[in-house]
Amino acid sequence: MTIKPVDHLNQILNPAKTPAARPADGPDFAQILAEQQAVPAAKTPAGSAAAVLMENQALSGLIKTGLESAGLQTKQQLERTLDQMDLYALALGDESRTLKDLAPLAENLGQAADRLSRLSQGLKESDPLKGLAGEAAVLATVEAMKFKRGDYI
Repeated sequence: MTIKPVDHLNQILNPAKTPAARPADGPDFAQILAEQQAVPAAKTPAGSAAAVLMENQALSGLIKTGLESAGLQTKQQLERTLDQMDLYALALGDESRTLKDLAPLAENLGQAADRLSRLSQGLKESDPLKGLAGEAAVLATVEAMKFKRGDYI
């Protein structure tokens, strides 16, 4: 059995499509793999393959970017959740609004809290954003549950 490159198979299966160009700014996996295979065995201590991979600049850059992305997503969701809480508080204070008017706001608040809670789980324990996001998620969840339970009737 011959193993053919994926691009060759894509051309056979979809002749009208041409392979997508690889972004020039990102690291090339084949290049990273070749660099790691070129490291002599004597230089690589047994059981420390992860250490060798972490030394690679491109790979550590990808990991750092992923962590920054998780923090940025959590921060953006925290801002959205706080905005939802502000809207909900203003609506609760407005005597002209009925409970039917408030129901979608309470539902949105609960959903925002769930998303914030899931995103904050991906942060490090030492990250101050994790504590803040956790507190905001709990507060928003409690308010949504109070509405569903009927505390405002």
